[in-house]
Amino acid sequence: MKMSGSRSDSTQLKDLRITGNGSSGGGQYDKVKIMGDSIIHGDVECTLFKCTGTASVEGALKSGSIGCQGNMKVHQGLQGEEISIQGELDVIGDLSAQTLKVNGEIRVEGNLNVEKLKGQGALYISGDCQGEEVIIRGSLDIANMLNGEVIEIKLYGPSRAREIGGGKITITKAITIPFIGKYSPGAYGAMQADSIEGDEIHLENTKAAVVRGRNVTIGSGCEIGFVEYKNEYKQDHGAIVGQYNRI
Repeated sequence: MKMSGSRSDSTQLKDLRITGNGSSGGGQYDKVKIMGDSIIHGDVECTLFKCTGTASVEGALKSGSIGCQGNMKVHQGLQGEEISIQGELDVIGDLSAQTLKVNGEIRVEGNLNVEKLKGQGALYISGDCQGEEVIIRGSLDIANMLNGEVIEIKLYGPSRAREIGGGKITITKAITIPFIGKYSPGAYGAMQADSIEGDEIHLENTKAAVVRGRNVTIGSGCEIGFVEYKNEYKQDHGAIVGQYNRI
């Protein structure tokens, strides 16, 4: 294990580098770079956090740029401007970011607040998920509300959210599977929700008690209890709708 800190002068923050297996205390840093397995005890605030391997932050993490290839766990909330994950991310507490890109699996035991979310894989949120633009290719499990101006979900596995609300909501089934591991080739999932409300709504393979929107399209594989629309309503012959009403 090799760990080093550097400081060019007294006004600059030091860097933290961990190579191999090691640990360090928390604090304020310029750049944090980890290659291997590491544990950081305490809160971390830095301009850049980069992990290749496994990292555990036993506190809160706040950084301008965060990148991880491997597995990462933050125990007391995560805040970043740009976050990119290839692998697995676990956050105990809230996660907030301007942009979040995920290729793998993310779990948040709290709320997720983002400007833009683009994910391939699995997303698990124990609270709310809020974003201007939410694009998911995979599966998701959101205990409370999914809310966004633009929501695009392509289903590669069973998914659910208690409520879905937004401007433009598009939920479609996937025919082929670009993932490996737990995802089975040729399979697709279904979305379950208590209610879905938006301006422009297009649904496939979705089960919901209530759908409300300005323009609503209920596609194949849907089972909807009640649809309320304002301007336009379309229903596929392969969809089941208990009742629909124009307001």
